Amino acid sequence: MPEYVIQIDFTDRKGLGYEIFQAFEDHGCDKVFMEVAPGQGMLIKARSTSAETVETLMHDIRRLEGVNSVGIRSQMAYEDRENELRTILNSVNEGIIAIDQNGIVTHLNESACLILDYEPSDIVGRRAAEILGADTPLSKVFITGQTFPFHEGLIHRNHRAIRFLASYVPIINDSNKVIGVVVTVKAESQIKEMISKFDSSQHMISFTDIVYRSEKMKRLVDTAKVVARGNATVLLRGESGTGKELLAKSVHNESARKSGPFVAVNCSSLPASLLESELFGYDAGAFTGALKTGKTGLFEQAHKGTLFLDEVGELSLPMQAQLLRVLQEGTIRRVGGTREIAVDVRIVAATHRNLESMIAKGMFREDLYYRLNVIPLRIPPLRERPEDISVIVEFLLSKISRKMRRNRCHITRESMSVLELQEWPGNVRQLENLLERILNVLPDNQEITPEHLYEWTDVVAVSPELNGTDNKIEVAYSVDEGWPALRDIVATVEKQILTRVLREYPSSRKAGTVLGVSNTTILNKIKAYNIPVPHASDK
Repeated sequence: MPEYVIQIDFTDRKGLGYEIFQAFEDHGCDKVFMEVAPGQGMLIKARSTSAETVETLMHDIRRLEGVNSVGIRSQMAYEDRENELRTILNSVNEGIIAIDQNGIVTHLNESACLILDYEPSDIVGRRAAEILGADTPLSKVFITGQTFPFHEGLIHRNHRAIRFLASYVPIINDSNKVIGVVVTVKAESQIKEMISKFDSSQHMISFTDIVYRSEKMKRLVDTAKVVARGNATVLLRGESGTGKELLAKSVHNESARKSGPFVAVNCSSLPASLLESELFGYDAGAFTGALKTGKTGLFEQAHKGTLFLDEVGELSLPMQAQLLRVLQEGTIRRVGGTREIAVDVRIVAATHRNLESMIAKGMFREDLYYRLNVIPLRIPPLRERPEDISVIVEFLLSKISRKMRRNRCHITRESMSVLELQEWPGNVRQLENLLERILNVLPDNQEITPEHLYEWTDVVAVSPELNGTDNKIEVAYSVDEGWPALRDIVATVEKQILTRVLREYPSSRKAGTVLGVSNTTILNKIKAYNIPVPHASDK
């Protein structure tokens, strides 16, 4: 029989519930489930032979004293919550598996099915140990109530081996009893993405791959070429998106170590416990889930080559101490091991953080700083070298066009000028993202115009007059009279900027776009500062 969900809004009174249930029985409707949801009244899922019967039932319930309204809804409140939870779980790239106190799988997301190569119907209701492998630490989680992170798993499905990394977290009730376990699963490919390693079969990156025109970048590259010949530790400083890894690979491939491996790790992408075993490796039996053969770490893998430590400023203090020891001694000790292993590795580190400030706050070790900062190289952000933007844009347009297998796209001189006036907080990475977005919506054989930039990106029109170094905003004051009030300084600067912008954009709406404020704000400022702009309008 069809099922219906009936929603009843009511004002509570004695005996009302009995009368409602009696009405269901009188009309031959079988109650399947009932819940009282806050703000939703009483929800009853029932089976009935026909929609007409349900309509008659609802009519009779409306006549009961205390009933405010009766209606049909698509599903129960708990089903709404389940759908919401399912949507959240399926939006996560990691596999998530819920296990009850009997070790039975009750819920899982789509990523878990993809990673483990199962259909949902093949997993739900089965024992988790059958799915995750015989060596799962599930029983230990139930017994000890402890979390078991980073357990390496191996199962065989459809004639292939599937390797994964799983973390087991207990669900503990108010009585401190383990009533279930949540397992998060990462595929082997996801782990490899977090620990990027240079593949010698790929294009050999060199300094010729660094695109620039400015004197600042020329000085940097010239210095880096000299530095590459040595063996000293290099610390690359620069904002996100400036190309620190590109420079690190160039240094390696111009060095005497170029025939050795280049191994890169992002120190911010892995938790400290996993980063330790990845950097230094581990011996057999070092922890639950460790491979029986043990594992070599990135330092050993980079022997006779270069280890690139990206985002080194994100290392925890304990990890900083371990790294300092390696740099001082030239040896590593695997997790769970006692043997010292000599490694011959050149370190190139990179960070966008202010390490000096972190040292002052006790967040970064000063002794490690001096070990890393032997040869500091600062990569200037795009806003400090606008003359590089045009050559970088042309390079990126060719690169993206090849990737998209479309005709080479061109850009107008006006559009290039707009790009050269932007701040670019995300630097080259942000610029590449913007160009790729445009090329995905721009028809073939069309040039990129300023209108395309304004319509499809967050680029704004900027007055060259305001960006020029020769046009300064000045606040006049008398030394004898002391500093003016801060509000007066702000008012003076605002008035000067508004006057200049409105001179070029005699429209309050356009001026607002340039300055990043609303049309109303511009009009109010014009009135407040009595700015003489007879042609300014809100058009």
